[in-house]
Amino acid sequence: MKITNVETYLLDVPLRQKAITDSQTKLESVEFVAVRLDTDEGISGWGFNWNYTKGTRAVQAIIDDTYAPKLIGKDPVFYKNILKELHYTNHFIGQVGVTRVGLCAIEFALWDIKLKVANMPLWKYLGPVKDKVKAYNTDGGWLEVTTDELVRDMTALVERGFDAVKMKLGLPDPREDYERVKAVRKAIGDDIKLMVDVNTVWDLKTSIVWGKKLEEFDVYWLEEPMNPFDKKSHIELARRINIPIAVGETIYTKYDFRDYIEKGGVAIVQADATKLSGIDEWLDVAALARSYNLEVIPHTNVQQKLHVQLAAASSNVPMVEYCYESIADIWEDPIKVENGYYTLPEEPGLGCKLTDKILKECRIG
Repeated sequence: MKITNVETYLLDVPLRQKAITDSQTKLESVEFVAVRLDTDEGISGWGFNWNYTKGTRAVQAIIDDTYAPKLIGKDPVFYKNILKELHYTNHFIGQVGVTRVGLCAIEFALWDIKLKVANMPLWKYLGPVKDKVKAYNTDGGWLEVTTDELVRDMTALVERGFDAVKMKLGLPDPREDYERVKAVRKAIGDDIKLMVDVNTVWDLKTSIVWGKKLEEFDVYWLEEPMNPFDKKSHIELARRINIPIAVGETIYTKYDFRDYIEKGGVAIVQADATKLSGIDEWLDVAALARSYNLEVIPHTNVQQKLHVQLAAASSNVPMVEYCYESIADIWEDPIKVENGYYTLPEEPGLGCKLTDKILKECRIG
């Protein structure tokens, strides 16, 4: 089998709900770069990556100008050798960021080909440990809503069958965050897992002071309280408060996860295959976390179908995030949540192809 053609798509997909806000970003649409690899045996592999701010055009340029010419004629069976060669074509430009985002999309497409040849979905190919995956929901906890709206939205999620929900923190005055957590905990009761996400905007002093205050609400984890590159401060915070620290959304290599884990700076490992270099590196991180008896709970916005399959094949992944529900149908055969659990896909392949309608109507450039 040989790769005969590489096609990229740059897409801007609008949300079908009011703008989403956290402490860093107001989100109205999601950018995607989709990659299709065609082969001489009629099998095509689809990969993707995404961004909730603009700038994905740079990823498309890297793929088109640098990677695509080197993919032609390659046998996708040797995907690890292919990715290594592609990495060293431009490793000076960046070990993370644009170059790795593009490589990750290609890795997904190569996996898609491999899985279609094997006639299996990813979770079955890897070897499942469960046949359904628990979901927790973030879509009711955005920062732009009033406290009354927040309580209403979070309560509605619990009424739909979710027994774990997450809300955003990071308002200019942490006292407002505290009062919002207090109101939500009172409304949903003590039996529901409640997680909070700061999106990196606190410093160490704020994290210690308000992390201690939030302990009274039995918070399941405190997510990304500080700049993720500041491992030292996360290690200190973990020693000072009794809420588990979650990081991973903006950690991009297994070596960074290794340093966090070995030094005790993380309790919940939120490895994201689209932020790492793909599936293989995600599996490395999950195995490392398992050796330290740590849970992996992937950061997920639009890539649920990928992470749910990885979760089904990993014994230390108890649940997967569910959000951006308004655009869940942008994928072919979209994954669904029923009674708080994801159902697993049965079609062969990775299952990460955007619909033809989205590829046509949302394509830009």
